[in-house]
Amino acid sequence: DPLNTTVFVGGLSPLISEETLRTFFAPFGAIHYVKVPPGKSCGFVQYVRKSDAERAIEALGGFSIGGSKVRLSWG
Repeated sequence: DPLNTTVFVGGLSPLISEETLRTFFAPFGAIHYVKVPPGKSCGFVQYVRKSDAERAIEALGGFSIGGSKVRLSWG
């Protein structure tokens, strides 16, 4: 979907806050919002531009955040 700019972050440690998640994803571009649903081991990062989301998925897939290797896909 050319309009999808949201990255799904799976396998997230329940100890990770929205602000912490934002710090990992911010270097790739302007972020519209970050959401970590309570009680879920996942999060969502929505970028302003799709190209920034693509770069984040390529760079951070399998990366360890808070001791957990995350799985990234389109949200």
